[in-house]
Amino acid sequence: MSEVFVTGASILKVDRYYENNIIDLAIGAISGLAEEISIVHPDILILANAYSESTTEQVLLSEKIASSLGLRVPAIRTEQGDASGGSAIFTAYSFLKSGIAKSVLIVGAEKLSDFPTNHLNDILAENLDEEYSYRIGMTQSSYAALQMKLYMKTYGVGYDYFAEWPYQMHKNASENHYAYLKFQVDKDTIMKSQIISDPIRLFDTAARADGAAAILLTNGELARKFSESKVKVENVYGSSFGYSMRELVAVREAWLPWRDFKPNFIEIHDSYSVIAAMILDEIGFERGKSLYNIADSQVNLSGGLKARGYPGGATGVYQLAEAYMQLTGTFKGKRAKNAERGAVVSTDDLGKVAYTIGLSR
Repeated sequence: MSEVFVTGASILKVDRYYENNIIDLAIGAISGLAEEISIVHPDILILANAYSESTTEQVLLSEKIASSLGLRVPAIRTEQGDASGGSAIFTAYSFLKSGIAKSVLIVGAEKLSDFPTNHLNDILAENLDEEYSYRIGMTQSSYAALQMKLYMKTYGVGYDYFAEWPYQMHKNASENHYAYLKFQVDKDTIMKSQIISDPIRLFDTAARADGAAAILLTNGELARKFSESKVKVENVYGSSFGYSMRELVAVREAWLPWRDFKPNFIEIHDSYSVIAAMILDEIGFERGKSLYNIADSQVNLSGGLKARGYPGGATGVYQLAEAYMQLTGTFKGKRAKNAERGAVVSTDDLGKVAYTIGLSR
C-alpha cells in the first residue's frame, strides 16, 4: 500500500471576513498553497465544511470551488460538524492508501461571523439531538457546563484549574502570526469574565470566526518529485460513540493505536476548557491534573481554537496544516522543540466524534 505525505499547506488568518464569501476564502487558501508547491492539480478535491446550508444557503460547494479553479475532478464535501476537517483527512488518506488517487487537495472553509450570536447559536445547536436537546433550548455550552461541574466533583478541582487553559492558549497565540485573538490575558481577567453557562465563562469558550486552510496530500512518488518539505502521515484513525458526561470514549478509541507513538507535540480540539482537559485525560495525561502542567507540555502551540480561532468545520484542516508547519520548521509562531513526530486530535464540540492523525518528519 502506498505511503501518504503532506506535501504542502496554506492557512488564512482566522478573522471576520465580511467582504469575502466562503468560496473567496477557499480560493485564497488554495492560492497560498499554489505559491508554495509546483503541483495543485489533484486527482480529487475534498471540502471540509459543516454549516454552509445554514450560514450561506449553499450546497454543492465543493463543485463550485473546483469549477472556480478550472478543475475537472471528483469534488466531495465532508460534513461531520466541527470534526469535518478530521473526516476530510480520513477520507483523503483512504483514497491515497487504496491507490484510487495519487494526490488529494483538502480545503477547509467556513463562514461564521456574519450573524448575531443568538442566530449562530441556533445554527450550532443543530449538532445536538433534534428532539431531546435542540428543541428544548439546550446548547453545547449547557452540556459543557454540566461536564465541567461533574469534572470538578470527580477530581476535586476548582474553577482555577480550568483557567490554566485559556491563560496558556492566549500566551501561545500571542506568538502566532495567524491567530485571531493574538494577545495574552491574566488569570484574574479569565476568572472574572462573563458567565456563559455556569461555571463556563467567556474565556472557556473558543472564538468562532471565518477561515480557510488548504493541504495537499500525495503518495510517496509525487511527494518526492514535487516537494522538498514533505511530512509522512503515519496513519489516520476515527471513532464515534455519542455523548457522555464523564468521558470521551470516541477520543479514547481513536487514540488507542497511538499509545506507543509518543509525539513531540499535539494539536487538540479545545472547544471548551473542560473538553481540552477531558481530551488530555483520554490521550494519556494524568487524569484531573493535566492542566496544571500545560505550560510544560507542547500542546496547541498555535493557541488552539481558544485563541488561534475556531473556523468550524475547517478546524481539523488548520490543525494538520499547523502540525505540518511545525515539522517543516515553517510555522510562524511558537515552535515545538525536537519536532520529529506530531499528532492531531480532531473532534466535534463535545467529543462525540474523533479523528486522530500521526505525523513524522
